[in-house]
Amino acid sequence: MRGLGLRIAGALSVLGLGAWLGVSSVDAQPAPDAQSKQFERLQGFTTVVVNHVNDALGTEQLPVANGGGVEPGIFVTLTMDELQIYDQGVAALSGGRPTDTTIAAECGSGCPAVFYDAFQRSWLEAAVESTAFAVEIPQRVLLAVHADLPAQTLLEAAYAASETRPISPPLLTMLVNNTRGSLRAQSFFLVPPRGLELPQGSAALGLTIEVSPGLYRVKATDSRYAKEHEAKTAAQLTAVARDVKKRYPSKEAVILVPQQGVTVRELMKVVSIMQTGFPRIVLSGGQEIRTP
Repeated sequence: MRGLGLRIAGALSVLGLGAWLGVSSVDAQPAPDAQSKQFERLQGFTTVVVNHVNDALGTEQLPVANGGGVEPGIFVTLTMDELQIYDQGVAALSGGRPTDTTIAAECGSGCPAVFYDAFQRSWLEAAVESTAFAVEIPQRVLLAVHADLPAQTLLEAAYAASETRPISPPLLTMLVNNTRGSLRAQSFFLVPPRGLELPQGSAALGLTIEVSPGLYRVKATDSRYAKEHEAKTAAQLTAVARDVKKRYPSKEAVILVPQQGVTVRELMKVVSIMQTGFPRIVLSGGQEIRTP
């Protein structure tokens, strides 16, 4: 199994950064794969998801945010006590953090081995099924996450799922409750696990928000954005976001870096503030953004 992980990691290392950051339009996502379409048609995928979330977590425990429709894929649940892939428990959590903190040597982002190994097995099983039934490997991972879960755990699971998928990283979505209580899916991307080096002459703004409990630090890699801003309230962050959008109207991406002590609930509040002007949400575990 470890050997397979090394081969997968090698395949990922030669991918373009677009697969991680979604450099094409966020709306220009591939259609659900054939296996997922079939599952949705025969079983009612959204109904299965809602029923499972109610049983394992409670939909009221999901973070509140807006999002798009729920589409089929590998379904992951993160309670405060367990990581589940589909309905199978694969890793124990305590207070939302993995009880086994051993880091997987193959994981470029430094994710826990229990997460890496579990997703590696799941993708391997999907690959075997795709060969047997002549369908594609699922292209999407849906994460149903307790709102009080440490954001660090969410990131570790997302990176583990992404780094172990053969050929290319999956599309990532988080299940949320919108303001009307409907189950929706918020898409997000990840900074590459070993960091991102912007090409010479890049026009990327690199807008980044470090999210700490009660404090938001806003900065950018673009030299024109010389001043780092701090906001202590949602209203202050909203004002900063509006100012940045006014100065850079064509920019759509924002990188969110949750710090120690930040929960998924707090992280998604920032997503809700930023997504109107910056719909391309990119999460980072602190990976370096390098400029020439």
